[in-house]
Amino acid sequence: MTETKEKLNLKESLAYIFFRNPVLVLGLVIGQLAAGDTNLQNGAALSVTYFFIVVPVLVFASVIGKKLPEWLRPMCYALVSAVMLIPAYFVCGTFSATIYDSMGIYPALLAVSTVPIVYSSKFAEKQNPVTALMNGVCLAIGFALTAIILGAAREFFGSGSLWGIKIAEAAFPAVKLPFWGFILLGFMAAIANLIKDLIKKPEEAPAGGEEKA
Repeated sequence: MTETKEKLNLKESLAYIFFRNPVLVLGLVIGQLAAGDTNLQNGAALSVTYFFIVVPVLVFASVIGKKLPEWLRPMCYALVSAVMLIPAYFVCGTFSATIYDSMGIYPALLAVSTVPIVYSSKFAEKQNPVTALMNGVCLAIGFALTAIILGAAREFFGSGSLWGIKIAEAAFPAVKLPFWGFILLGFMAAIANLIKDLIKKPEEAPAGGEEKA
């Protein structure tokens, strides 16, 4: 019984990578990516930041948060998120010393986004630490998958480069504007949902391949 429950929890956690992707399917933190994820370095930095925020907060909510007064929990989750921006800042500094400055307020906005504040209260508090950890890691991977693809596409088409290395002529510089960030995320979400539907259809088909006479 316990083994079956663990497998079910793992399956639900892995769904956050694609089938319940936090950005493309659940529609979370779209604004931060549309405005701040303009190149591959930014996408990587935002992904690292999201990991440092989400994983510790969900585990904290599972272990300690549920023991706190309900009115105090959101403030504690926001505080933990804010503190975790410090190690994220130093790790992202290995990409570029000014990476956080170039992204402005958007890394900080991740610290007060839906997952660390709302998801922690509604779900992580009811989960055991292992499940909360798995959910946090898979949410971070799903976010990173989206952020890196989006950042790489915008840098390539907007500047003709990847990770700051020039590889082609800039074809469409306007793609770095927030408006185009929303447009590209919309296309990515449509593709993700199409793939999800195509994968689910064979699973929903009746077994045995029965045909009408």
